[in-house]
Amino acid sequence: MFPPLPVLLVADDPLVRSGLAALLPDELPVVRAVGTGIDVDAAATDAGAEVVLWDAPDPSPEGSTELPVVVLVRDQAAAARARELGAHGVLLRDVSPDRLAAAVFAVRHGLRVVDDRLDEPSSSRAPQLEQPSEALTARELEVLSLLAEGRSNREIGIALDISPHTAKFHVDRLLAKLFASSRTDAVVRAVRMGLLVL
Repeated sequence: MFPPLPVLLVADDPLVRSGLAALLPDELPVVRAVGTGIDVDAAATDAGAEVVLWDAPDPSPEGSTELPVVVLVRDQAAAARARELGAHGVLLRDVSPDRLAAAVFAVRHGLRVVDDRLDEPSSSRAPQLEQPSEALTARELEVLSLLAEGRSNREIGIALDISPHTAKFHVDRLLAKLFASSRTDAVVRAVRMGLLVL
């Protein structure tokens, strides 16, 4: 599983704030939930947050922060505006909880994530500078997808109907092929290589 990553949640609607907080796993504790129109950097510093999750269905987020920001948007126009403002992650509001969590972890590790249902300008796509040492097998791609959801070896085994030992073998092979130092690093590298879309 991923180590805890404290999140500042920004949304005007209190119901949206509580709903998003409930969707996030324990590894993404919401240390503070606020409305828009506040000093995001100050709120994040006070709460000890390391990443911002910002709900912006219509108006795009305003203000600035040095922290990585994942923005939830309603449509393409809001997504384009969020990218112009420097959002590190742009996702549609109906993104699955697993993909949302994976995106939050990815931006914290320096990636820019755009929902694959949105048209991303080619100029903003991250260059694919690396490739795995050898092609990933179909099973390894399945394991990689589950890693992106933060699954443990036991949970991967259950999902794929294999033993935890076999799951660990596949994870270790993935880490070696991707030159990754950890499970999180494997997900980050896989996105950079174009092997995984969050």
